[in-house]
Amino acid sequence: MNLTSSEIGKLGEIATLYEVAAYPKPGNVHRTHDFENMSFEDFLVSSVVIKDNLQHVAEKTFKCYPNLLNEVNLGENILNCVKDTNNLVNTNTNLGISMLLIPIASAVATLVNHDSINSLADNLDILIKNTQVNDAIALTNSIKISHAGGMQNKPSKYDINDSDTIDEIIENKITMYDLLKISEKYDKISYDLVNKLPVITKIGYPEYINVINDFSRNDATIQTYLTILANVPDTLISRKYGEEISNNISKMAKEILDNTDIGTKNRLDALNKFDSYLHNKKYNPGTTADFTAASLFVGLLDKYFNTGI
Repeated sequence: MNLTSSEIGKLGEIATLYEVAAYPKPGNVHRTHDFENMSFEDFLVSSVVIKDNLQHVAEKTFKCYPNLLNEVNLGENILNCVKDTNNLVNTNTNLGISMLLIPIASAVATLVNHDSINSLADNLDILIKNTQVNDAIALTNSIKISHAGGMQNKPSKYDINDSDTIDEIIENKITMYDLLKISEKYDKISYDLVNKLPVITKIGYPEYINVINDFSRNDATIQTYLTILANVPDTLISRKYGEEISNNISKMAKEILDNTDIGTKNRLDALNKFDSYLHNKKYNPGTTADFTAASLFVGLLDKYFNTGI
């Protein structure tokens, strides 16, 4: 599997555009619904920004793989993506997406010749385990400047709200992999990154591939989103409102999947009702949106390599 860094960057941008434009994506920003502090256009800007950062990490990986993995600098690339976005958008629109797409783009750059997308998770695991202290510092700073939701009072020795955290990371030689292992208990993105992408490779990506040839890109994206939400209670909602509410929202998503068909009026009516409920309650399945973008990215990479978009 050989893709250029430019192709990897473009496909990442397309994946994030598909995700934010999907309508109606219950509880999140989409083409007909903004939040008070972030708009549909903010996410369009973020999609443009992420392209160059994905291309850059892919180029770096091409040069470093397989003997200089400690120099890929995944954390720095995530931080640069967040910084570049903050220069243009005054809110956190892409921390989670960057944490997923940057390592995926790097892992894709390791797939050559006989390798297929099926090797992606194993190669990403190797990259994550070769991260360094500087990656941990960069990731911590990324989370700080993004003001990630629901991060108060987390029971972690390396709490981002603690002014001594950076010094402790340096003193104890904590890597980005170490930080992700610590936070996997309460953060699904961290869990996915240190466990070979189970949400993306076993739930999101397979569902997208399963439906994309028979339905519109919008319907395929919404189906992927619902499938992830139905199977994986959303981290952002869990952190803000508790696991009971997060679990109930997953049950609601599953009911829509079980009782309506893709592309029908019944599905659209159920989605609109679900969307209104979540927005009225301010329940935002933001992590599910991040997983959806990442699942589409893997699906597009696979599809592009085999048949083109």
